[in-house]
Amino acid sequence: MENKVDPQTEDVEASAEGRDSWGAKTEYMLALIGYAVGIGNLWRFPYLCHRYGGGSFLIPYIIMLILLGIPLFCLETSLGQLTKKGAPGSFAAMHPAFRGIGFAAMVLDLICSFYYNSIIMWILRYFFSSFTTGSLPWSSCPDDAECCVHSDNSTMYYWYFEALKASNDITVIGGIDWYLFGTLIVAWIVCFLCMCKGVESSGKVVYFTATFPYLLLVVLFFRGVTLPGAKEGVLYYLTPKWEHLADPTVWRTAATQIFYSLGIAFGSVVAYSSYNKKENDCIRDGIVVTLINCGTSIFGGFVIFSLLGYRAHKTNVDFDELKSGPGLAFIAITDAISEMSVGPLWSVLFFFMLFLLGLDSQFGMLESLLTSLKDEVDFLNKIRKEFVSGGICLVLCILAIPMSFQGGLYIVDLLDMWSLSYPLLIVAFFEIIVVSWVYGVERFCSAIKDMIGYAPNIYFKLCWLIVCPLVIVVLILSGIILSIIDGYPLYDKFVGCDNDTLVEQGLPPEANPTWVVKDQYPGVFVVLIVLLNAFSCLMIPGYMIYYLKDKILNITSNRSICSDHDNGEL
Repeated sequence: MENKVDPQTEDVEASAEGRDSWGAKTEYMLALIGYAVGIGNLWRFPYLCHRYGGGSFLIPYIIMLILLGIPLFCLETSLGQLTKKGAPGSFAAMHPAFRGIGFAAMVLDLICSFYYNSIIMWILRYFFSSFTTGSLPWSSCPDDAECCVHSDNSTMYYWYFEALKASNDITVIGGIDWYLFGTLIVAWIVCFLCMCKGVESSGKVVYFTATFPYLLLVVLFFRGVTLPGAKEGVLYYLTPKWEHLADPTVWRTAATQIFYSLGIAFGSVVAYSSYNKKENDCIRDGIVVTLINCGTSIFGGFVIFSLLGYRAHKTNVDFDELKSGPGLAFIAITDAISEMSVGPLWSVLFFFMLFLLGLDSQFGMLESLLTSLKDEVDFLNKIRKEFVSGGICLVLCILAIPMSFQGGLYIVDLLDMWSLSYPLLIVAFFEIIVVSWVYGVERFCSAIKDMIGYAPNIYFKLCWLIVCPLVIVVLILSGIILSIIDGYPLYDKFVGCDNDTLVEQGLPPEANPTWVVKDQYPGVFVVLIVLLNAFSCLMIPGYMIYYLKDKILNITSNRSICSDHDNGEL
């Protein structure tokens, strides 16, 4: 018997008819690469390599890429192309009861999109501030700054006091920073202009936004490796510490980094792939994109640590003081750039590169949200795309306004650290279960064969059936155990330039200040963390209950009609 593209074939053909499509295969590949390669490739991966064993960290990283990253990414590219739907419709095609997986992914897109652009807001703040003919504004301490008495403190002082004007407690939202508010508006306007017509517009934009960062990365690489101290920085990055391989935390961290770096479970890969032609080789595309993403992370590490090596050479700052995320980009790297000749030029290039990397990732999440909404809400298809895209951007921009207040840093940190970790793992677990076990891995592979001419090999089948679900369960359980061991959730509380804090530590007021300390989240924020995690996850069982309730009601109604008929009442 001839195999057919199974997931409700007629529905798939109907949804594909009249659906937008990529103008060229290159647009799709660049969009996927731009989505997967984001800010985290430059400010998280190098830090993890430094912290968890240098070059030896690459061993668990590559193993987890093979066991988790490539199979899951290829599953999503295949699913989107097969069903021609966004996340909710794609999982409903596997089994109608699992449409809630897509709704959960939409909630994660919503949460991540409105705070991710806040990070771009910070990047634009530094980008615009880099246009100066003199020295960079964070290269020295202001004359009236009481505890910014050492030049080593200047970038940290600028980050907390000038760029953020950070409040000293998570419960203090403070006033609005109009500079940040302006860059937030600019970030959302750029997003809207680039994706106002869906893939028709974003497909053209990615020719620039997905390629130019690589040019800038190469330029920064050659500049970085020629700086004094660059060799020591790169050696610090790559020198293996083999004892770290015996630490289970290293393996968990490698798996988690692969998972988040590729943007799995947001529905973005599914949405992008749904605009492909049926015969496109989605398996090959998935493999190519994952390898490019991970290669960019490794190459980016050379750029970052060559700059940090130069920083250490000039300022004698210890590598062990490095932190992930904003602390690396806005404090350590800016410190290194401020020491370079023609510092403003390199600062402009660096932050423009980060801006483009962040913009492409934001496109992916917004496109996933837009695609799913248009698939699920019919009347939106009767409205011009520009209005739908504009409405989404406007709502998310309004939601993000609190990020431009003095307490905005704490909101971004809370959402980044606590709102996505478990929900993403849970969504990924259910998506692999519904495809491999509910729909059936053989059936799924047969449908892929009908599209691209060959079926995924035994490697993909084993990973989809056993390896991926098992690894995700281990990640979830180990995360819960570590959270219990760590106890009450903590956040970084800004206390810099508080002379009382210095005195309490037995230090003179003019000493280098302790800028942040760990403090417990107030109870209301712990409740918020629980609700953020629960809200998206509950979409999955919630829709199952809704679906089963309707099925039960229909069965009961049919039985009642049959009973009435048997009794001669009809």
